[in-house]
Amino acid sequence: MKYESSHLQVLIALMQSDSISRAADSLGVTQSAVSQTLKTLEGKVGFPLLARHGKNVTLTEDGRKLAKIAKQYLKRIEDTIDQIHQEAKVVSGSLHVGTLAGLGKSWITSRIIDFLSEHPDLEVKVSMDFPENLIRRFERGDINCLILPDYQVPAWASSWVLHEEHTVLVFPDSKEFKINDKSDLKDILQFPVIMFEENDPLFFRWCKEHFGALPRQVKSRLMVNSFGKILQAVYDGLGVAVVPTHVLERSFYKDKIKTLKGSEVFNNTICFATRVEEADGLKMKGLYQHLLSTSKSFGKK
Repeated sequence: MKYESSHLQVLIALMQSDSISRAADSLGVTQSAVSQTLKTLEGKVGFPLLARHGKNVTLTEDGRKLAKIAKQYLKRIEDTIDQIHQEAKVVSGSLHVGTLAGLGKSWITSRIIDFLSEHPDLEVKVSMDFPENLIRRFERGDINCLILPDYQVPAWASSWVLHEEHTVLVFPDSKEFKINDKSDLKDILQFPVIMFEENDPLFFRWCKEHFGALPRQVKSRLMVNSFGKILQAVYDGLGVAVVPTHVLERSFYKDKIKTLKGSEVFNNTICFATRVEEADGLKMKGLYQHLLSTSKSFGKK
């Protein structure tokens, strides 16, 4: 009995997501294609693979058993191919990288594009999401490596330092915003603050590091999880903000807004993390070394 690897990949995707729609999204195919593939596979194996629970469709217990074996089978094939390529010093196969939107847009994605130009046999997928979602996908094997602040990396993962991130206060280039190196925390807090998220740890950590105190009350003018939009809002005069220096240095607004001189502070350490069993792979080491080499100018003028 012959099984297509694509059939097994669909089975594994459904096991990992417990949803036909999410399985289809992860594979980049339609829901009907997933359903048809599973129906074909059911005909081959001779027993039910799907169980319906109202509108939801999940794998049966037998289906999950088969999916686990299929995952091990495909992993062994991929590991063998990687080993052969590693012996030949060829970076190939596939990698799924998970990172934060700010890091992904300002640094990671462009560096990965450079890396791919050097390794035409490699395929890379980049997912940008909130840490909890990335870690969940990393734990179930959907993502191969994470690029996150060190405090967000799972303790059981193998991780290496990539970069020390710094943040800086930015404000509009206008007379209304009278901020200088003699300004104290009270002076800063008289202006509205543009935040990345509620109780933005980036802003509060900066206040603690720069002034040695935390603000008791902040006038939040805008909250948006996009540093590009935050910088645009600062440029438009909506308020002040704290952003990573690497984001500012690569921004269109770099020379169109002001920064508080001497306000750059250490924020956290950015790490590259993977599972222990994948840490020695040629493609994993190659990508890490490439990112590390470009981090020397990361966030600096």
